[in-house]
Amino acid sequence: MERDKTDPRTASDTPPASILLVEDDGELRAALRELLVAEGSAVVEASTAAGALAEFGRLDLDVVLLDLGLPDMDGLALLSRLRGLDDQAVVVVLTGRGDIETVVQAMKLGAENFLVKPTDAESLLAAVARGIQVRRLRRRDVAAVEELRRRGAVVPVGSSRAMRQVRELAERVAQTDASVVVLGESGTGKGMVAQMIHHLSRRARGPFTDLHCAALPPQLLESELFGHERGAFTDARERKVGLLEVAHGGTLFLDEIAEMDPIVQGKLLKTLEDRRFRRLGGVRDLTADVRLIAATHRDLRSEVEAGRFRHDLYYRLNVFQIVCPPLRSRREDIEEIAAHLIAILNPLLGRRIARVDPHAAQLLRAYPWPGNVRELRNVVERAMILASGEEITPEHLSADIHHPDASPTADALGSLAAAEAAHIRRVVAATGGNLKRAAEILEIARSTLYAKLRELGDPPAR
Repeated sequence: MERDKTDPRTASDTPPASILLVEDDGELRAALRELLVAEGSAVVEASTAAGALAEFGRLDLDVVLLDLGLPDMDGLALLSRLRGLDDQAVVVVLTGRGDIETVVQAMKLGAENFLVKPTDAESLLAAVARGIQVRRLRRRDVAAVEELRRRGAVVPVGSSRAMRQVRELAERVAQTDASVVVLGESGTGKGMVAQMIHHLSRRARGPFTDLHCAALPPQLLESELFGHERGAFTDARERKVGLLEVAHGGTLFLDEIAEMDPIVQGKLLKTLEDRRFRRLGGVRDLTADVRLIAATHRDLRSEVEAGRFRHDLYYRLNVFQIVCPPLRSRREDIEEIAAHLIAILNPLLGRRIARVDPHAAQLLRAYPWPGNVRELRNVVERAMILASGEEITPEHLSADIHHPDASPTADALGSLAAAEAAHIRRVVAATGGNLKRAAEILEIARSTLYAKLRELGDPPAR
């Protein structure tokens, strides 16, 4: 397995990559080590799973090059153990077992790449180089996210390329005052993206105000947005300040804007163009110094083409667009999000859950998540309630997670709604009725929480 000695490699100022080489064949291990060292890598060797686990625990590694045919443990089981210890670990599998089932299983367990013996030097070095790049990008992203959180920013969780791109776009547009449209399925974290943009913008010291456009009838929506004067309509017994005034100097987040009544759409467009508005029943112009972020799970362009959304408002809003990917398209983020949720929920539930065990993590990765991160949160919370130790294991996960291909029944859908209702009430109670804090914990707009409490027969005092 010799590489072409005439192939030049450009020197770099970056430190040498650290690689754990796990291979029980001594002769092959020596050849691989020579190849990787010649490439400039620092190589640590192990011939058994026990040795690999010991080295993995004491070193900060870039890549694990793993043979599946080990004497003391199946290589796939070791892969699962390594990913359980560090879900950011980059593992390149090298094995003589080239059957499709093994390949699929290794990828499900989080392998970055899969090479079948015998392989040529260039293919192996290319796979390792890609793994090194992935690991370093993950480290850089983790450092960036930590810095953002230190500065008080709400940051969507996930180290996948898709989520790194979402955060990068949010950070870039935050430096401007441009209007933003955040698209994505329900439960993908559109509200968190809006909060991140606000926290990183020059308006960070101003208010962040949100309004769920689907939760209110047109007149009430207009009143919430623009405010009203006393006597403006039958129930207007006193003056009400609208959210455009409340958000002055800050950010107004309009969730599910595609549901906004066309008349209100027209008034919003005029406000955005003139930077002025009037309360309902008012005669005095008020200034609207707000940055607008809108979100919807619908295809806004299709809504425009169907005549349900004003084309002029669409073009005024859609200066910059960010798309939140569904959870099923970024399964590599699932364990990281679960760990984040566990940290949030432990104090609320009075638990000390430390981790999701590898077999439960495998089930979570295999599930399609139609409800996205919001559904994952419900599943994690249920599992934490059932868990008595420090780990979430497969028996703590519902039947839906164990059998993702089964069609949801009316009973299952009903139980999901009941679980959501119980979760909302539990969080509201845990915050002492502080709906602003409860909405932050639930990661939904405050107006969405108001609407859900009304649906549950627990109308909030306003």
